[in-house]
Amino acid sequence: MTILRTIRLLVVEDDPGYLYLIQKAFSDRVEETRWDLTVATDGEEALHVLFEEENKTVPLPDLILMDWNLPKLSGGEVLQRIKQHQELRRIPVLIFSASEADRDIHAAYDNYANGIITKPGGDEALAATVQAIERFWIAARLPRVLR
Repeated sequence: MTILRTIRLLVVEDDPGYLYLIQKAFSDRVEETRWDLTVATDGEEALHVLFEEENKTVPLPDLILMDWNLPKLSGGEVLQRIKQHQELRRIPVLIFSASEADRDIHAAYDNYANGIITKPGGDEALAATVQAIERFWIAARLPRVLR
């Protein structure tokens, strides 16, 4: 199959086991999209990837998939920083969290999250969720944010 599109995805996830499953689900995809994953394991590391000067040679992600409950800086704090930045705010951010609390959902949307997805349990459910993410973001126009 010919790859028609590459999507750069920043995955922000602190659980090593779940991170492995996410990486596997995206690498197992056989659609016409290639997912180029960058990983951050906490909120500070996510901001480092996005903001630090030494990363200026690394392309920014096209899409961010971020856990809400992160160590060091919460997903909410990272989301606020992203959406307050003149250029980074254009990057779509999907909150990928086990939390189904209304306060978390409201806080995420109040800070301009582009969507919230409840983390599915099990490999098959995660693969189906990744497929749904892929189908939507293949059809959507993603802004290329340049450093």
